[in-house]
Amino acid sequence: MSKQNISNSQDSRRWFLKKLGATLGTSVAATLVTATGVTSALAYTPKNDSHLSDGKVLNKKQMQVLRELCETVLPRTDTPGAADVDCHGFIDHQLSQCHSKQQQQSVRELINTVEGRAQTLKVSSYTKMTPQQKTDLLVKIESRDGFPETLHADFKFLKGLILFGYFTSEIGATQVLNYQAVPGGYKGSVPVTAETKVYGSLNYY
Repeated sequence: MSKQNISNSQDSRRWFLKKLGATLGTSVAATLVTATGVTSALAYTPKNDSHLSDGKVLNKKQMQVLRELCETVLPRTDTPGAADVDCHGFIDHQLSQCHSKQQQQSVRELINTVEGRAQTLKVSSYTKMTPQQKTDLLVKIESRDGFPETLHADFKFLKGLILFGYFTSEIGATQVLNYQAVPGGYKGSVPVTAETKVYGSLNYY
């Protein structure tokens, strides 16, 4: 299944808004799940090496840190994690296509702050921290423990992008969610009589 097979109708947008809104708040969700945002998300093709070069908004080092942030927020369990489905590449793509220069800069500053805090702990990079250290740092940002409210808001926005990227990926949509294929499988032998109704749209007009 490709991303193009996931419906980008208004129903899908409402679903994303509802789910993201419950987790992050409706104001954050609404900035992500715009019509343009959904279209751009479904057009993105995941890569295996997006963290090995500069992105459209983030440089190579920022992409590597972002990859670890994605993995910490949605780690691999019995299903692949956010880093496995290239949420970091997705975020860079979405930032360049759908978000303002200010939002782009906010994500850069968040990543740079995380990286800087790692170095104050005498670790060369966030990417070199232990999983527990990575989690503890993000929990401090989440709880505003030593970090300003603005950074907490930026982290909330980034988490929204991670979730958005994950659940519009093939793995997120099919292995984690209860995916129902639309319009369904092909049925080539359906009896037709003079009274048989043709298929029509339902609730779309």
